[in-house]
Amino acid sequence: MSSRLLLPTVLVLAALTGTAGVLAREVYQRPAQAVGDRIAVPSASSPVPRGSQPGSPTVQLSIDAALHPDGERVREALQSYFDAINAQDYDRWTRTVTAERVNRTPRVRWESDYESSRNGTVLVHRVEYVTPTRLRVLMTFVSTQDVAKAPADLQTDCISWRVVYPLQAEAGALRVDFGPEGSSSQSAAC
Repeated sequence: MSSRLLLPTVLVLAALTGTAGVLAREVYQRPAQAVGDRIAVPSASSPVPRGSQPGSPTVQLSIDAALHPDGERVREALQSYFDAINAQDYDRWTRTVTAERVNRTPRVRWESDYESSRNGTVLVHRVEYVTPTRLRVLMTFVSTQDVAKAPADLQTDCISWRVVYPLQAEAGALRVDFGPEGSSSQSAAC
């Protein structure tokens, strides 16, 4: 290629690359369609005040999670799960988790563990496929509870959690399961 054509070729390629970048940015930054208060958009607002913890009981999705093909199914499954805990309703909770999890969690222990729990400010950040029937869900939420029911290593009445929950398709629905995904929980006092 002659040196006379080199500069115009480089300029055309740079323009094409820039145009492709702008188009890609537009595609990936398309806002998700909000349905009520189900999608959380990034904001600079302050977190829920301490006296109002745990915050709203409505499970929200980040834009990334909302764009996942199973995002709304995940939101609905987690909404049922947290609603059951907040209502201290074991029977309802058993319909939100896998059969294995029910078998490992006797009613008496569950009722003792969750008798003072309230959960809110639930935000699903990311949803990923593990297999076609199993999902990994990265989320944050706030729990309030009696200090005596708090984890031994974090004795406080308000905890901010960052967790990964495994959701498994079972009996035609997504259900919260046990698994290695859930072993990496991080927590801090509110």
